[in-house]
Amino acid sequence: MPRLNMTFTEKSSWISFFIIALVYSQYFLYVFEGLANGSMEKVQIFGLFIGATVALIVYQTVLHVILAIFNLKQADEPSDERDRMFATKAGNISGWVLTFAVITIAVTVFIHDLNAMWSANLLILALVVSQLAEYIMTVFYYRRGY
Repeated sequence: MPRLNMTFTEKSSWISFFIIALVYSQYFLYVFEGLANGSMEKVQIFGLFIGATVALIVYQTVLHVILAIFNLKQADEPSDERDRMFATKAGNISGWVLTFAVITIAVTVFIHDLNAMWSANLLILALVVSQLAEYIMTVFYYRRGY
């Protein structure tokens, strides 16, 4: 079975992608279900958001420290021109994803007259999706090699 030879940045991107996807999929599952059936108040949603954010920070920190321990040499290397180019390209695509999502949400909120809690959480979802797109595109560019 072939072994994938990944850079530190690729490994870091995969870790971030999966942690964000896991934490925020749980958050949105509860929040959108609660908003849809009217059983969730602002305070509960805010508490869930703070909890998800704290969980994200803790998981990211712990897993990236572990990654750095097992990849000391790579973790200490400065980024080169290729790293910066991949980050720029991935960030550009992420920006387009965010732009499209925000415009779509604005139109949806206007047409369906959604309340502030729906609007805020849809905008948070747009941020999460754009960040996930950035990590996926980063991995794509590293795998492609140029």
